[in-house]
Amino acid sequence: MGNIKNKILQGDKVIWIVYFLFIFISIVEVFSAMGKEIGGGSFLPLLLRHIIWLIIGFVCCFLFHRTDYRKITKILKVLLWFSIILTCVPYLQALFNHTTVSMARWIRINLGFYNLQFQPSEIAKYVTLFYICMIMANNQDHIEDKKVFYSLMIPLFIVCGIVFWSNFSTSVLIFITSFILMRIGGVRKKYLYTMLLCLVVFIGILLTIARYSPEFASKIGRLGTILARTEGHTRIDYRALTQTNLSLTAIATSGLIGRGIGNSIQSRFLDEAHNDFIFSIILEEGGILLGGFIILLYIILLYRMFKTARNIDGYFGSMACLSMGIIITLQTLINMSVAVGLIPVTGQTLPFISYGGTSFVFASIFLGITLNITKKVTDDKDETPITYNTSEQEDINQTQ
Repeated sequence: MGNIKNKILQGDKVIWIVYFLFIFISIVEVFSAMGKEIGGGSFLPLLLRHIIWLIIGFVCCFLFHRTDYRKITKILKVLLWFSIILTCVPYLQALFNHTTVSMARWIRINLGFYNLQFQPSEIAKYVTLFYICMIMANNQDHIEDKKVFYSLMIPLFIVCGIVFWSNFSTSVLIFITSFILMRIGGVRKKYLYTMLLCLVVFIGILLTIARYSPEFASKIGRLGTILARTEGHTRIDYRALTQTNLSLTAIATSGLIGRGIGNSIQSRFLDEAHNDFIFSIILEEGGILLGGFIILLYIILLYRMFKTARNIDGYFGSMACLSMGIIITLQTLINMSVAVGLIPVTGQTLPFISYGGTSFVFASIFLGITLNITKKVTDDKDETPITYNTSEQEDINQTQ
């Protein structure tokens, strides 16, 4: 028992293996995409920055997987309001700098030797989900009450409303994941579906007004951009030199084994080859085999999360694992759907693989918390009493 507790990497070993494979794939594919995409100047400083963020993300994951997840629940309410305040900061910076508020996604801090920037919505995304899990855990005996429903929906609408202004896809991602969690958690269906219907009608009205009033659309977050991308996606001109068409070209020329790592052609022309469209480059270079392998890794990660959620003795731990599994899966599906042209461009990264410090670090932090939850499951298994057959027990008694 002592040896198990002293292991460096604790918790679910399969999740750790998947995590390390994601880091390796990220380094290789970001290196390959950047080397072709960024012409003129050197891409090595950006690659080095990416590797540093990967190291920071791993360190955060390691530290949080060593921290009892039950301690984090005690400060979740503070973290929620802190993340809400942080999410408002980019809008304030945009107002003071007289820039477009609807494009304000980043907090930029000049440290002198380095210009730090991060997306606070990434923090709000995971904190909100874990907060919802905590509220449901604290009220599991009367989860169907209307008061509990309001205590869940108020913070959710605040976060989604703020994030919606500059990042529609992330607000939708938070809302859908929360809806699924509440549905699984036992919140009354009548409340959930009534709220969902009202929200869909409200957004539909906004989009309808925006379609016939561009001036109105320009004043309500990114409604104009959403509408333009949606309409553009419904009547695609495959002869146009668009990011989606370039992505489809990369996939169409991939084949079973692809062109080989480092031999991508379309990454020269894709603006976000190392980020939003990295799955296209993965398919182009590694073919169906590498793409299928990465999809399999995400399926394994989802399965292990669900397995822990089923086996752990604790409502919050179970729901937290579910929330991580669901949101990573949904974000993966969105990114891949954009790459293959099923939905309009959203700006969602491929979890743990795309270039970007904020998304990887905060995803790693909450994955570390999830790994700490899986540690409790593995510890419970290790503490299972050893049983002996009759002859073995007699031998032990004689020895004693």
